[in-house]
Amino acid sequence: MKVLAFSGSLRTGSWTEQLLALAVKGLVTRGVEVDAWSFKAANVPIYDPDTSDTNPSPGVVDFKARVRAATGLLIACPEYNYSYPGALKNLFDAASRPPKENPFRGKVTAQLGATNGPGGTLQAQVMLRHVLSGLGCLTLPGAFTVSRFTEAVADGRFKEETQQKNLD
Repeated sequence: MKVLAFSGSLRTGSWTEQLLALAVKGLVTRGVEVDAWSFKAANVPIYDPDTSDTNPSPGVVDFKARVRAATGLLIACPEYNYSYPGALKNLFDAASRPPKENPFRGKVTAQLGATNGPGGTLQAQVMLRHVLSGLGCLTLPGAFTVSRFTEAVADGRFKEETQQKNLD
């Protein structure tokens, strides 16, 4: 099994990225091959059908190849204004074009989210699941979300062992 893991957050050191790192560590410990992709480093431009379809950016080309090579996707998604980030939607739009080359079709997806508020990114996860379904992904039920992240995690570990067990 090969999992492509990435965060929809562009903020360095975000809670979402920290949660993704915890999840990746657990997968690697279990012998899963993980391809950790950096959204921020890919520098994906705004999708423009007039130019992006015929001349995709190197970051999009690389991402599409990694999606194709993966068995499944582990997506860590923050919540912005009761939804997922526009940059993440832009990535999905750019990478799924042209439709006959959509690399997402049939990929199994799992979702994570972290916030310091009480909502646990639940609204973002629901909306993201809708888009992933539309792309032809096989979405695992539910999502692993963490509320009040800075109270739940310290020194790169969950304070409560049950949280790590739930993530695993």
